[in-house]
Amino acid sequence: MSITASELLQRYEEGERDFSGVSLREIVLVNANLRGINLFNADLRFANLIAVNLTDANLSRANFTGADLTGARLDRSNLQGVSFECDAVGAIFDQADLRGAGMYRARLNGARFDKANLEGAILGCTDLRGASFRNANLRSVDLEEAVGAADFSDANLLGASTYDFEFRLGRSTFCRTVMQDGSIRNDGCLGIADGIY
Repeated sequence: MSITASELLQRYEEGERDFSGVSLREIVLVNANLRGINLFNADLRFANLIAVNLTDANLSRANFTGADLTGARLDRSNLQGVSFECDAVGAIFDQADLRGAGMYRARLNGARFDKANLEGAILGCTDLRGASFRNANLRSVDLEEAVGAADFSDANLLGASTYDFEFRLGRSTFCRTVMQDGSIRNDGCLGIADGIY
């Protein structure tokens, strides 16, 4: 079922939250407040979602391919199994559930994933410049050919799949970071105050 932006916003304003399986392909919802919405299995391909508020939303199995989520809020949202080949520059995913999410080729520079669960997610060929994964669970994540200097302080990268890690991500911040082989890396702790996030 396909609905328009105005219909979605009106129904949301009236208190409706369940929009499971709807088609919102190419919809424009810039700066919209959709906190707590249920878009399970929704089609959001090529949607313009710049600065949209999707905090506490259920977005599991949604398709965001080609969408623009620049500056969006997705903290504490359920993004399990999401197809996420899109722009999410500066987006906030703090404490989000991204287990098994497919974020291949996504632009994630400046995005924040603090305390997020990305176990088993695919971040291959992503742009991670300036991204933050502080206290994030990145166990068994696919980081093949991901590039950029990100912050992995207190993150868990155990079992992560990487290619040429030092060349592509070696300039990142590592402080109390559990690396792919289970070792702890602390060479980026200099100048980082404990407990300040």
